Amino acid sequence: MKIVLDANIFISSFFWGGNPRLLLERVIKKQDDLYISKEILDEIEEVIGRPKFHAGKDEIEYFIKSIEEIANKVVIKNKIKNGSRDKTDNKYIECALTAGVDYIVSGDIHLLELKKYGKIKIISAKEYIEILQ
Repeated sequence: MKIVLDANIFISSFFWGGNPRLLLERVIKKQDDLYISKEILDEIEEVIGRPKFHAGKDEIEYFIKSIEEIANKVVIKNKIKNGSRDKTDNKYIECALTAGVDYIVSGDIHLLELKKYGKIKIISAKEYIEILQ
């Protein structure tokens, strides 16, 4: 499947494991194709850099490079106006549209409440794992 993961899925997979880590393991094993954009990478870098995560510069750089190694990077061509109530989340929809993915996997309530955008389904990591079983 072709997927876009939001920043909190990456953060959860790095720090806590669970279903988010299972998703990244599927990508590493080439069972799923992960798509990402510069805008998403920038948000991941900003979030990991927050004091509560205690991540140093080298760790942050490692996380970002690790993501870049397993993901297909796209350049967002078209910005959307009507997407999430939180307009900062539109970058995930824009990436998904550009890449033509099947799913956006998120832990963000603003994205999850949409349930879908066009043909793209927006679901939690748990829901994604359940679909695969």
